[in-house]
Amino acid sequence: MHMKRLFFVTLWLSSLLTWSACQKSPEAGTGNPGTENPPPGGDDLSALTADTHFTNPVMPGGPDPWVVQKNGVYYYMYTQGGRLVVLETRAMSELASSRRHEVWVPPAGQMYSKNLWAPELHEIDGKWYIYFAADDGANANHRMYVVENTSPTPVEGSWVMKGKVSDPSDQWAIDGTVFKHNGQLYMLWSGGNAGAPPQNIYIARMSNPWTIAGDKVMIATPAYDWEKKGNPINEGPQVLTNAQGRVFVVYSGSGYWVDGYCLGLLSLRENGDPMNPADWTKRNQPVFSMRAESSAYGPGHNGFFKSPDGKEDWIIYHARTKPGGGDDNGRNPRIQRFGWNSDGSPNFGLPWDIALAYARPSGEKKRYIYPKTGWTIAGFSSEETVNSRLAARLIDNNTATYWIARYSTEPTDYPQHWITVDMGAVSKVNGFIVHQKEGDRKIKELQVQVSKDNSSWETLGSYPLNNIDLLKQYIDLPQQKEFRYFKLVPQSGHDSQKQPGLAEVGAFRME
Repeated sequence: MHMKRLFFVTLWLSSLLTWSACQKSPEAGTGNPGTENPPPGGDDLSALTADTHFTNPVMPGGPDPWVVQKNGVYYYMYTQGGRLVVLETRAMSELASSRRHEVWVPPAGQMYSKNLWAPELHEIDGKWYIYFAADDGANANHRMYVVENTSPTPVEGSWVMKGKVSDPSDQWAIDGTVFKHNGQLYMLWSGGNAGAPPQNIYIARMSNPWTIAGDKVMIATPAYDWEKKGNPINEGPQVLTNAQGRVFVVYSGSGYWVDGYCLGLLSLRENGDPMNPADWTKRNQPVFSMRAESSAYGPGHNGFFKSPDGKEDWIIYHARTKPGGGDDNGRNPRIQRFGWNSDGSPNFGLPWDIALAYARPSGEKKRYIYPKTGWTIAGFSSEETVNSRLAARLIDNNTATYWIARYSTEPTDYPQHWITVDMGAVSKVNGFIVHQKEGDRKIKELQVQVSKDNSSWETLGSYPLNNIDLLKQYIDLPQQKEFRYFKLVPQSGHDSQKQPGLAEVGAFRME
């Protein structure tokens, strides 16, 4: 029986294994971020480091990633299990800094109250819809459902259940997606007999965003060995249309719990009928698959998005960092640029190596990071001396070390915590980069104060931090400020521990 269970991972693995693959990667930026020439005009930023690269994963955990973008904003969803959550960001490479919105929680005692899988957000005819699979606690009862929101953005207003989305056979169904072709709305999904293998991909016409009109048609069933690892499964269909209007469906093959989970490709012939199985062609080899030297095991269940300037095509997918599959080795989201083959089909290349840095999507805003040479700690409320959780470790450029407030003797409590950094000179700053520590005692809300003399202070506001280990989180100030000292004042934490910790902090200028 095919099961997908929500799993969150907080382990960041740096070691790489070796394995060989035989795909060709589209051009991709590699190497670490470095100092660039300053932008023309304005202040000289040559002493600062251009923050132009990122590393995968972009979040520590989260299966079944999905992205939609509108008006310069990306809305990201993934399997949460018991609720629908939308993350909001303007830069997909900075997903760890995104704003989290819990938009809908199912009522108890319904056929859709549990095991919410693979949510997808779509805008159709000016309204927002989230499609998701759910059940009552029994996997055999998984069906597709949809909620609707008439607000301008999906993170405003309220969501209303429109009902189950099913063809007349009303069989087990997951991983639903929708698309319009020649003015007709279609739904694609993965289904079978009560979740038992094989899982096939079906398509049906829709009369509106919550109603399937007519019978389903099967357009793909597991046929090749690479689609049958773990179990014979075709799932997670995603529509991709090239610049010439050719329609492709990228889907996931094999069981999600095995390292061999991968992406396959269906192609609709030109002027073909999506409801005619004969008009679909399946590629006989996967188009994206495991690469051990990139720490990418079981890459699959993807989505697509454009760079902020619209010039680049990007894929988002989940993969495991370690081999061995299973549910004890969680899936994390990764992004990478892709290109196109001469026949118009997508070329995803090889999974990018998590040990390397890659150029951010084009059009993302550029930051310049201040060096910390000459930075000192000017004061703090308390520090934990046991295990050397000292204040100076907040600015040592090492996320493995961190400052933590005193807990072993005379423990402190919110709101008594603060730590002040001296940048050594009055500087123009547009924001801060924060790395939460690994494990517990992470900060939920952080107040920032600034000063030129370490005496008179201006409060710039309080900013939320996500409960994410180690990854960069950016705090963008509403406007540029000039100061020498900045004081971080934790307001609350993500758990019941009363002494916050923080791994690293930095400051940046904008271009």
